[in-house]
Amino acid sequence: MSVGAQWWHTTEEPDDHIWRKSGLQMIQPEKLDRVAVFFDMSNLYFTARDLGVRIDYTKLLEFLVAGRRLYCAYAYVALSGDDSTAVPFLTWLRRNGFRVVTKSLKRLPDGSLKGDLDLELAVDLLTQAPHFDVAVLVSGDGDFTYLVESAQRLGLRVEVASTPRNTSVELMEAADRYIDLEANLRHFSQPRPAGYSEWSRNTGTGRLDPEAWRYRPATQRFDLPAEEEEEEPHEPDR
Repeated sequence: MSVGAQWWHTTEEPDDHIWRKSGLQMIQPEKLDRVAVFFDMSNLYFTARDLGVRIDYTKLLEFLVAGRRLYCAYAYVALSGDDSTAVPFLTWLRRNGFRVVTKSLKRLPDGSLKGDLDLELAVDLLTQAPHFDVAVLVSGDGDFTYLVESAQRLGLRVEVASTPRNTSVELMEAADRYIDLEANLRHFSQPRPAGYSEWSRNTGTGRLDPEAWRYRPATQRFDLPAEEEEEEPHEPDR
């Protein structure tokens, strides 16, 4: 193998499908223990919907941090201006340590809706870069490839977490570490309950069955009295 060549290999648990890019100058992940996680919630939503699962975001965050020190976790959410069903979910995210960034969906001339937060995510990652060692990007969007490369030039290790079927090949190859979420669903998901209605990509509309809003226990990040413990609401159907 030539000097500087790199290759992909699995961890000691091959079924986890966590791939690491290795080389002569490989940096041990254990030494890069300050982690910032950036959730592209729209991308993650469609991934969960396609797989027919419900995400437990606290467990997903713990899985991605993997025992290292969490510096921050950002969640980027595009919202319909008149949609109030998302409020409990966003409130829960904020109360459980997520920094939530929102943007209203805009209707385009062709009738479709657009709510792109790629720029906000990129600015937050690059401006916060001096304060952490590892950036975990939860998205399969190929538009983030140049962002990943830019972060690496600043000295960051960048990990991408998504499902291969919904991920740009260029993004996977640019990452220092790729985490296959589909292969690790058992760590942070449950089967999606009945009551979720389909959301239209074209109109952004869809009514949520009230039964889909049943709360369930979630891993707590605060030492609250038992009667005040919060449960994680489901992410609203779109």
